[in-house]
Order: sequence, then C-alpha cells, then structure tokens
Amino acid sequence: VKCMAVTIPKTSCTLADQTCQCTDETYTALLQECVVSSCTTKESLTTKNVTSTACGAPVRDRTKAVSYAGVIGLVIACIAFILRIVARFKCLGGTFGMDDLTMGLTMCLVIPLSALSVVLADTGLGKDMWTLPFENVTRILYIYFWDELLYLSILPMTKISICCFYLRIFPARNFRSLTYIVIGLNIAYLLAFVLVSIFQCRPIQGAWLHWDGEGNYKCNHINAQGWASAIINMLLDLIVMILPLKQLYELQLSIKKKAFVMCMFSLGIFVTVVSILRLDSLINFASTDNVTWDYVTVGYWSTIECHVGVICACLPAIRSLLRTTAPKLFGDTS
Repeated sequence: VKCMAVTIPKTSCTLADQTCQCTDETYTALLQECVVSSCTTKESLTTKNVTSTACGAPVRDRTKAVSYAGVIGLVIACIAFILRIVARFKCLGGTFGMDDLTMGLTMCLVIPLSALSVVLADTGLGKDMWTLPFENVTRILYIYFWDELLYLSILPMTKISICCFYLRIFPARNFRSLTYIVIGLNIAYLLAFVLVSIFQCRPIQGAWLHWDGEGNYKCNHINAQGWASAIINMLLDLIVMILPLKQLYELQLSIKKKAFVMCMFSLGIFVTVVSILRLDSLINFASTDNVTWDYVTVGYWSTIECHVGVICACLPAIRSLLRTTAPKLFGDTS
C-alpha cells in the first residue's frame, strides 16, 4: 500500500482506477521497483501474486513440458539400452564388455534424473514463482541440486562408455593410449564439477535456501560455473567424436561402407547440438527472479541431452543387432 501511495502520483493513474494500475507499464515498473527495494523477497512475491490475481493476469503453466521431457526421453533411452544388452547376448554373437558395464551404471543415474522431472513438475517447476507456496520453491531448488549432480555425472560417464567401446574394437597402441587419456579427462571433469556443484554455496544448504535472502549464505557465480562446465563438456564431446575417425578411415571397407560407419560414429553431433541449445538457456540462469519459470528450459534441455547421449552411445550395438537379425536389410560391415 505504501508503494502504491508513492507510485501513483508519478503516473496518470488514480488510486481508484484499477484498470489503469493493471495496464499502465510505467506504473507497473515503478511499483515493482519500490516493492523490490523496500520489501523482503517473500513479501515481494506475495505482492506480485495479489496484484496479478486482482488484474486477472493469465496463469502460466509449463509443467507438462518438464514431465514429458523426462518420461518420453527415458522410454526411448531405455529401449536403446535394452536393445544394446540384447545385442551382447552370446547366442547373437555378442559379448559383454566394460563399455556395457559403464553404460549400465550410467542408466542407473539416468532413471532417477528422468523420474525427478515428474517430481519437479508436480511440485511446480513450470509455474511462476509467486503462484507457489514458499516451501515448494525451496523443494524445487533442493531437487534441482541433486538433478545437477546427476547431470554432471551422466555426461562424462556416457563418453567413458563410448571410449571403452573404442578400446574393444581398435587395437592400435597409440590410439588406445589417446583413448585412455580421454577417459582420464572425463573422470577429471566428473570429479571437478560434481565437487564444485556440491560446494557451490557455503554452507551447502544455501544452494536451495538462499533464494529468499533470509540466510547468511555465500555462493559461487552460478552462471560462470554453468558456462564453464557446458563448454568443457562440448569440447570433450568433439574429442570423443573425432578420436576414432582416422581408425575408421583405415578400415578395409568400400568407400560407401566407410562413409556409413563414420556417419554412425559421428551421430554424437546431435548431443553437441542439444548442448548448444542448453547453453543458450543458461544466459539468464543465475540472474533470474523467477526461478520456477526460468529454470524450465535449462532443465528439460539438460534431461534431453542425457537421453540423446545414451541413445547415440547405444547405436553401434543396435546396428550390430540389426545386422545379425536382418542381414539382408542391413548388410555386413564387420
């Protein structure tokens, strides 16, 4: 009320003219500025909720996008993983290796990551912050904290699985040495960014409690941290994609088959494309004042990135399965 009394004389609105108060952009901006400077975060959100309701503002809802990204992507990733496992059955000429074990461990992380998308949507991720109970905002950020750790573990583990697959099929000593180095880089990425994310705030619980400004928490620059992890991850993606191309080129295959195999091994470019789309969503990640709405885009792109990575890592095994079960259709590229 105090902010309204201060703001109205600066505009063409009157205290009784609710239509003007709801539609005048100058009044809205000045009122918001006053509320933010003189009220707590929770008081500001309550004020925003009251004024939005009084003005009949539409209720925005993107919760379905959050849950669909988790569920649909998980179903496709699980199908790809199951086909990969079937391809390794001895009766189909396959054998299990470290790449399959690593991918199995990765799927153990992908499943909870995807399931948490549904939990986040049910809690209110995808709605405006001021329409939610305060405890829901805290819960969303708490779940997001664990989601972030899962995401930062899944990405390097997927690449480690691909590198282990390279070790199975390419015997060249120099190539194997390079592959072990790339595995080491991915392990270093996992450990470094998981630890940085765990301790992004001091004390740790500040990661999900600092939003209301009521506690004494010190947090890292989350945007810088997010950009650093994303850019390094994309560089590692490119290294893993480029790594086997020389070996593939030297295979005793026709030009047509070489091109096909190289294209199959280069499908990881789709993961990089998703990473770039996610990178764009990080621009306002840390500076937002509406986390439950603005975190949606970066959230579902992160989930999709994990699913696409798993699918691409399983494609060579799926190709092998199809070649075994339907050789007339898929030919022989062994």
